[in-house]
Amino acid sequence: MIRKPAFRALAALLLTALVLAGCRREPDADLSTVPGDPVAAVQAQAQALRDNDLVRWSKLSLPPELQARSEALWEQRVAAAEPADPEDAREYAEVMARLTAPDAEAALMRDLEPKLAQFEAEVAGQWPLMQATASIFLSAAIEANTELAAAQKSHGRAVANALLDWAQPALITDRARARQAIAALSATAHELDLPTLEQARALGYTEALEKGGIALAGLKQASKAYGLDLDASLDGVRAELISTEGDQATVRVTYPLLGRDVAFEARLQRVGEGWYDADAIAQAEAELAEAANATAVTPAAPAADAAAN
Repeated sequence: MIRKPAFRALAALLLTALVLAGCRREPDADLSTVPGDPVAAVQAQAQALRDNDLVRWSKLSLPPELQARSEALWEQRVAAAEPADPEDAREYAEVMARLTAPDAEAALMRDLEPKLAQFEAEVAGQWPLMQATASIFLSAAIEANTELAAAQKSHGRAVANALLDWAQPALITDRARARQAIAALSATAHELDLPTLEQARALGYTEALEKGGIALAGLKQASKAYGLDLDASLDGVRAELISTEGDQATVRVTYPLLGRDVAFEARLQRVGEGWYDADAIAQAEAELAEAANATAVTPAAPAADAAAN
């Protein structure tokens, strides 16, 4: 059974909004070339998100050598992955089957209707208190995240506050909007064409990014049904170079979100002639180092067992 698809969509939208970055593309920009200045690099990454092209976005985020190593690690992990948990596989298959059934929209709306009615009866009157509690919880979770820098935490809080102000009970329980969102999710599931968890887990690096682009486009359509236009946010972003020091640069990015301006600072790193996402580089290098350490330790275990025997 699909559990509260509207709320799943809202949670996914929060994650998507947290990674919004970029600015308008210049009309004559070459989309295949990594830009040679930090502002243009941010613009190119944003345009890739605007086009739902995660393959291009990934190439613009990481230098070629690091991109190749990350892709190789992905493929290794796919090849070595254990079989999916049977319960997870069953639930995934059930969800995809329901989303792609001939009567998906009507059936899912029938399932959602009593949940929306219950929400109206039990939650709507308590929403101000729940909203305040959610704000405190999200702020605490963002603050406790040690992987986020201070600027990223500030950005996350601004996005969370905008989304909480937006997510009013009357919006969440709007049946017409729910039908539009369900239609978008159903169409996306058809286009993804991944009926089993095994198929999804077997995707290669590029395939996964291509499917991710389809999912991103569907998420945008579902969110737009509720008045959250992520493409409009990307279209309306402004970027300004704050500083450069050697191969490091900081760009201030401001974008409209639900009637307010949200800003954050993007860190760029020059590698060769191009500028790339400094945080993406750091995360990819850390993941590769962790994988290398795990590989170095694993072969030693059999030898140690043999010696013990």
